[in-house]
Amino acid sequence: MIRPAQLRGAQRGAVAVEAALILPAALMIAAVTAGGWRLSEVRADAQSAAEVAARAGSLAPTVSQGNAVGQRVAQAELSGTRCSDSVITIDSSALTRPVGSTGFTSVRVRCTVRLSDLLVPGMPGAVHVESTARSTVDSHRERHT
Repeated sequence: MIRPAQLRGAQRGAVAVEAALILPAALMIAAVTAGGWRLSEVRADAQSAAEVAARAGSLAPTVSQGNAVGQRVAQAELSGTRCSDSVITIDSSALTRPVGSTGFTSVRVRCTVRLSDLLVPGMPGAVHVESTARSTVDSHRERHT
């Protein structure tokens, strides 16, 4: 018959072995979850920046003002986010159309989200995110060329 004192001695260190096996897996799951969260957050930030920049650009009276306002608004929207190396492309050429005709101001926001600090094997160090949006130019608003 095996006594309880003998069983305790046979399982000495079992908790340490279990922790050594489970802890890396738990940390890996947490890091992958953090990476997914970071990626979805940057995608939402880039989309939001594209939408507000398109709207701001569509309200400007000239193409150059539309592009300048769109750039400023998009940069302000992206400040404080994890969206790095951002490139903002604005097309406000519809503002040159005559009053009564329709058109769109379109914006493309491209940026990079860094994942290298998560130290997950097989996960890329950075992911490029791109979002586009467009806003209708008011067809009855006065324009300056």
